[in-house]
Amino acid sequence: MENSIKRAVHLLFWGLFCLSANAQDSFVVQDIRIEGNRRTKEKVILRELDFVKGDSIEISFEALEKINENRLLSTGLFNMVDISRTDSLSANTDILISLTENWYIFPGIVFSMADRNFNVWWTEQNRDFSRVNYGAKLSHSNLTGAKDPLWIKAHLGFTRNFELNYLYPYLNKKNTLGIGGGIFYSLNKTIPYITIDNKTQWHRAEDERSLLKRFRTGMKLTYRPTVQLYNALRLEYHRNWVDELVMNELNPNYFLNGRNSIRFFFAEYDVQYDQRIYNLYPKGGYLLFGNIKKEGFGIFKEYNNLSLSIGAEKYQPITKKLVLATRIKGKINLNRNPVSFANNTGLGWDSDIVSGYELYVIDGTDFVFALNSLRYSIHEGDYPLFKWFPYQFRDLNLKLFLRLNFDTAYVNEPTFKASNELNNRWIFGYGPAVDVILFNNYRLSFEYSFNDLGESGLFINSNFLF
Repeated sequence: MENSIKRAVHLLFWGLFCLSANAQDSFVVQDIRIEGNRRTKEKVILRELDFVKGDSIEISFEALEKINENRLLSTGLFNMVDISRTDSLSANTDILISLTENWYIFPGIVFSMADRNFNVWWTEQNRDFSRVNYGAKLSHSNLTGAKDPLWIKAHLGFTRNFELNYLYPYLNKKNTLGIGGGIFYSLNKTIPYITIDNKTQWHRAEDERSLLKRFRTGMKLTYRPTVQLYNALRLEYHRNWVDELVMNELNPNYFLNGRNSIRFFFAEYDVQYDQRIYNLYPKGGYLLFGNIKKEGFGIFKEYNNLSLSIGAEKYQPITKKLVLATRIKGKINLNRNPVSFANNTGLGWDSDIVSGYELYVIDGTDFVFALNSLRYSIHEGDYPLFKWFPYQFRDLNLKLFLRLNFDTAYVNEPTFKASNELNNRWIFGYGPAVDVILFNNYRLSFEYSFNDLGESGLFINSNFLF
């Protein structure tokens, strides 16, 4: 009898302990305190969180901490983020967000390759320093503290251009509307004029005349009703010219039908629904995106095209350190009009590159691709640097990943296909890679890739992730 009573008492106390433990997982956010944001406005930080002052939190604090630290790091504004409770035992507590801001302003000298990527310049152009751009630039990713990027660039060399872009994303009281604009002008003495064997062919006149001039200007409106949903509408005017030498000797279809200039108005709508975890280098979640683009509205009747692209990304954690990543995208021209060489871009530009095909261009009106990888986290850590460094660089966040790629794509090109055998067939590429991420926004990648042509090589890429 005595033993039964003892067991009953033990069970009672165990039950009360479990109830109290579960109760501690629920708490009310009394206040949100932020420190370390020397430039970034509090409204920018609060906008990224999935909780507000006064919320009753039903999940564990560890889960809340992880979700929101990843959200703030994903902005690219911060090198380090730490979220803590001021009272871990009370049902009412303040949340403290401690931040180390990233370096926002990048003035400097322009010294960059004019080719699509470093690998093309190194391999195909034989490290030709005449194909280098030089000049001055200024980029600021957080000009007024509202996550408002400014980009100014003026350079000479292979391409002479001037570019100015600015976007303010917090226009209204709800912080959902943004507005921006830009202007661009460039002058090229050496231009790509045709694609042969899926390699871009270049020409430079003996008298060093300018062969291509480009101008565009426009504005951008953004709407972000929730942290996950992003909409953008871009309206622009484009005007491009080429020298008569291009039309008469190189490619009469550069702008189609022997035309040496082209004017058109341009409208583009982008939508993204982003549920990725740490979207700079996702650890889980998914992304859905779409784009519809109209070039030419019948005003000048020099160019008319309507295209649609849609895609998705999925990141599936397999273990704590291993993630399966997939990016699928498809694009189609809806009106099926012939497209000039200058406007007929497919794969090989920006991030739309199949592993092993970094040295090739696959132009086409329509395409579909799937980029797949297994990503394994080798190491992640924070390292103190020199105290005399700017405060943004006194602590280095370093991440190392091993990546195994397998990519496939198909590009449809109904017109310019005679000498480009990679068009209108499936292509494949695969190989290992190492990604190095510094300060949560700069990635350096080393890839050794193979393609279905039997070729292989080492390819190096770098970029800012924000």
